[in-house]
Amino acid sequence: SSLLTRRPDIAAALDSMAAANARIGAARAASFPDLSLSASGGTEASVIGSLFQWSARTWALGQVGGALLSLPVFDNGRRSANIDRARAAYDEALANYRTTVLTAFREVEDGLSGQRLLERQFRQQASAAKAATRSTALARKRFDAGDIDYLNLAAAQRTSLTTERVATQVHGQRYIALITLVRAMGGGWEQK
Repeated sequence: SSLLTRRPDIAAALDSMAAANARIGAARAASFPDLSLSASGGTEASVIGSLFQWSARTWALGQVGGALLSLPVFDNGRRSANIDRARAAYDEALANYRTTVLTAFREVEDGLSGQRLLERQFRQQASAAKAATRSTALARKRFDAGDIDYLNLAAAQRTSLTTERVATQVHGQRYIALITLVRAMGGGWEQK
């Protein structure tokens, strides 16, 4: 589970869900009164030389237009609709996150079961290849002794090569399945 958090699709879905949750908070905050205060300060002097003296400084707090209180009274349900829309977007992001996580778990489980299956197939094919190699060696000895003709020896060699080729293919499929599993897990075994 901790390895899956490194997957880019899961991280993106998680970030999308967090952003949708933040939009719910912003929509709720928009329904509260808004109070704005302003202040100003500066210097004022009749002569440029005294402009930077301490006595030339001026301060004003809450001048005309300095305080503003905005209170939503009647908006035809727009603010509550915005909250509902933000919650619906969060529910959608949550569903997408769950789907992404379930897909990731499915891909990992498929990779693990594929590894087990291919390991079993490889062991069987490797055993068959060893048996075919022994059979070819026996056929070679029998051919050298004159007990069988060349067609029987060639058939044994063909069977041996075929089983070795299949074992090699299964071995290659194991590596491909391992790469797919590592990619499904987010890129490796170690935690970062």
